[in-house]
Order: sequence, then C-alpha cells, then structure tokens
Amino acid sequence: MPHRFSLAALLVLLGWAAAPAAQPTRSPDALAGRVDAVLDTRSFDDAYWGGLVVDLETGAVLYERNASKRFVPASNMKLLTTATALDALGPDFRYTTRLYAEGDVQNGTLRGSLVVRGSGDPTFGGRYTGGDLTLVFRQWADSLKAAGIRRVTGPVVGDDDVFDDVSLGEGWSWDDLVWYYGAEVSGLQFAEGTVDVALHGTSPGRPARIEVEPDFGYVRLVNQTTTTSGGGVREGYRRDLGDNVFTLTSSVPAGRVEREALSVVNPTDYFVTTMIGVFRQRGIDVRGEAVDVDEWGRRPQYESLRRIASHQSPRLGAIVAETNTDSNNLYAEHLLRTLGAYTYRGANHQLGSARAGAAAAEPFLRRIGVDPASFRIADGSGLSALNRLTPVGIVAVLRGMHQHADEATRDAFYRSLAVGGLTGTIKNRYSSGDARGNVHAKTGYISGARTLSGYVRAANGHLLAFSLLCNNYTVRTSRVNRAQDQIVELLADYEGQ
Repeated sequence: MPHRFSLAALLVLLGWAAAPAAQPTRSPDALAGRVDAVLDTRSFDDAYWGGLVVDLETGAVLYERNASKRFVPASNMKLLTTATALDALGPDFRYTTRLYAEGDVQNGTLRGSLVVRGSGDPTFGGRYTGGDLTLVFRQWADSLKAAGIRRVTGPVVGDDDVFDDVSLGEGWSWDDLVWYYGAEVSGLQFAEGTVDVALHGTSPGRPARIEVEPDFGYVRLVNQTTTTSGGGVREGYRRDLGDNVFTLTSSVPAGRVEREALSVVNPTDYFVTTMIGVFRQRGIDVRGEAVDVDEWGRRPQYESLRRIASHQSPRLGAIVAETNTDSNNLYAEHLLRTLGAYTYRGANHQLGSARAGAAAAEPFLRRIGVDPASFRIADGSGLSALNRLTPVGIVAVLRGMHQHADEATRDAFYRSLAVGGLTGTIKNRYSSGDARGNVHAKTGYISGARTLSGYVRAANGHLLAFSLLCNNYTVRTSRVNRAQDQIVELLADYEGQ
C-alpha cells in the first residue's frame, strides 16, 4: 500500500521546511540518531558537515561527526581570537592613544610637529561616544589650547608601528574590501576604517543627493546614482584597490535614504587627516599635513616629547562583546595583532603582525589540550577562506573558557556571545522553543561555509558545548540555518544523564 504523507511532512522530508518542535531525547544514542536525521537529508548530499557536542558537567561526548577534520570556520574563528585575547590580557585591558608635541612653543606657536601614537585601538571613533565621531579630536583641540598651542608649523605625524604594515588579512577576497567588514587594519585606527555614506532619493530620474561623514576631503565620491519612483534599493559601490575614489551607482526610491559604511585605504592617513581637519575647525592653525611615521625620517623619542592628551578605549571585555555578538571583523583583526604586539615573545615573526598573534595563541591552545598544528590561522576574523579549525578544537576553546580559572575572564567570554532570539547575529533566529534566550553562540558565514558554535543548557540542567560546521553546501544558507537550529533545539530538550 503506498505511503500517504501530509504536505507539511513531505516538505520536512525534502528539506524544504523546518521540522516540528523538538521532543525530549533521553539518551546519547537517541540524540545522535535525531541529529543524523537532520543532517542526512538530500538537501545536504554535497555538503560537508562536522559536529561535536560535549556535556560540560560530565565530559561525555553526546554527538560527533568528522569532529577531528578541518573545516573553513568563517567567523567561528573569532571564538579562538577573543578567547586568546581575554586569556592573555584580561577583560580589564584598555588601549591608550596619545598625542604629543615636539618642539618649542613660542607665543602660541608650536615650532615643530604633533605626533599621535597609536596603540592598536579599534574603537577610536563614534561607537562608544554616542555616535559622535570627532568628539575626542575636539577634546584634544581643547587640550592643545590649554597647553598654549594655537598654531603648529610642522607636520602631524601618525605612528601606527605598534602593528606591522600588512593592512589586510591573508587570503581576503578583493571584492570584500569596499565594505565595512573588509576594512583595513592599522595601529592607528579611526571610525573603524570607514566613512558613512547616505544616499537621499530626490526626484525620479535625478541623481540621489549624497552626504558623507566625516567630510574632510579624504575620500572622493563619483555620483552615478539614480532616483526611482518606487521599489527597493539597488546597491552599487565600487572602489579601485589602493584608491579612495568611490563610484556610486545605486538606485534609491524617491524619499528613501540608503546608508552604507564604506572602507577607506590607509587608516593611519585617514586618522591624522581627519584630526587635522577638526583641529582647524576648532581654531588650531595647523600648517603641516599628515605624515606617516615611516616617512618622517626619524623615530619619535617619546620620553623627550610633551604629552598633550590621551584617550583610553573601553575595557577589553566590551570590545570582545562587540566582536562576538555582532561579528565585528575589524575588532577581531586588531585583537589578533594586539596579541602579536603585546604578548608575543618569539623571534620568528614581526611584532604586531597577524602571524605573531597566531604564534602567541599557541600556549593557550596547548594548555586547553589543542595541538596548534591542527589549526590553520590565516586571520583573526574568519573572513579568509584559508582558515581551518576542527569541531574538537572549537569545543576545546569553549570548554577551556568555561573552566577558566579567572571568573571575570570566564564571564566576559560567555557574555560576549549572541543570545538566541534576543541579541546579535542570532537575534532573528530561535523565535520560539527552549533554545530561545538559552543558546549563547557565535555564527559564521563566508561563501560555502556556515557555522555555529557555542553553549546551550539542556533540559537536564547540564551546560553543553557544541560546534556545528557546514562547508561546501549548495542550498540556500537559510536551509543550513534551519538544520543548525533544529539541532540546537534537540540539545536544549535533551533529558539524558
């Protein structure tokens, strides 16, 4: 007799719809069978899945699939970067950026140069000042006046040498570089390496009106936009490599505003150029222009310079929270290089480089039981397709941070993760079910890789650490999301001992 399926059941069988709400599972074997049923659908015939689930209360492995194989982790790489940074530096670490004056001051004139010394702070700008991008620069202008300086005859020097001069991650795709998530790295960073562009739809058939912030002439915008009578926004942004000329070809409906953060070339020059512009607005007559410290011709002797002002970043705990909750690539890249600048003790890599940061992570990995050779660390954010992590290694990081000897470090890491249905990159997932408000996890996505790793508390009260990595899939990413979410719901409903 032929089988009869309801339409809903048929859609689930074919992988076109989510399965019904998970029912409690009471044994590891039953759990593994139900997880396998999610992953073994025809939708994933050409996908490569890896997974590991560990009960952190008992140490029992509840599920594993290709757990020791290496996968492209996408932004799950940030779990390693942030855990290592918290372990090495502590959640109370802060960056400090300092402004110095070199030369004598006579009748309000500094006959010399200003030097701003970067510390690798990725937060300098508007995120932690209520959106006021230039607040600190205005405060520094006031500090110059308080020091009796109203004119500067020499250049303004940007010292970014806390990091090396490699501004991009290894293996990054060139077509990511115009967007905020592909912003360049620098030891002297402003506004997360981006300009904010707003396109205001005007009249149908006319170009959109463009606004840019900050507007001190650092970038040039070529307006090839069009205003339409309706429909949606069609984005179009181009920037040649190594150039700060943007060609805008977007279509924007009349009365609508399209906003985008676009990355700039040479963040150090961007920082100093903007600072000079603000100083001039505030009545400081700066005669010189922006100069990179490497082009200045000499190294600053800071012990002999006059410190004018300084700025501290938020605590590292807050920076890690932004990195993981909202998957901030730039912050992760700065954290990796910060490890290479502040904690690397070897001689094989340049201080402040991504490779020095990766080497600095090795003692932490060994301490939590991970062979560093099982990982391939190309960048700190996961934007590179050259990274390789294993589910075993990721769960070891999660377990190591859960068991960390320092309570503040342990809590800072856990609280940095997005919460299902409530915050960050999984705010719009887990709209119902026992994983909502329960799962704390990090997502990851680049082309062909969708990943999810974190913690969820099971129905038996035990905290579980899990890693679900999917590579080489050809279905819609939303289909992979549903599979991962179904599995997390199964974990949340697990009642085994």
